Amino acid sequence: MKNIFITAAAALLMILPACKKNNRELNDASSKLEGIQDVWVLDEVKQFDPANKDLVLDVTDVFKGATPIELDVNSKDFTYAFNQPDPLFLGSSGTWKFDDNTFPTQIEMTGNAGIQTVKLLRTIRTVDQKLSIQLTRYCGGGKPSTIYQFSFVRK
Repeated sequence: MKNIFITAAAALLMILPACKKNNRELNDASSKLEGIQDVWVLDEVKQFDPANKDLVLDVTDVFKGATPIELDVNSKDFTYAFNQPDPLFLGSSGTWKFDDNTFPTQIEMTGNAGIQTVKLLRTIRTVDQKLSIQLTRYCGGGKPSTIYQFSFVRK
């Protein structure tokens, strides 16, 4: 009888911690400003026809040359610079800003190519190794002519 009581008490002591509520806390959201700060190397370029989004061309070879295209993004002074003159229709250098620093969906880039707004295709945190943006080019009448999706990897 004593052994049954000890076994029951031991079983109860092992079960009680399992019933304990696990209070896990979420960490603060990762800073997108810190996430984009880096040197990015062009990895892939896809071209879409706005009239037929099923028509996709991989045009990476057109943009990749002997020297890889690098984009240096600085989130301290909100500047950007390419290592080549205007390689991606975004100018050679300039300033940038998110539409929302906490939950960005777009980046406005102002440089020697004027003001270009690119869509952020994925979130960008310090742990993310890819930066994916989309640039829509327009004809003179304001009609979209070409959509480019640029994918970069951290250097």
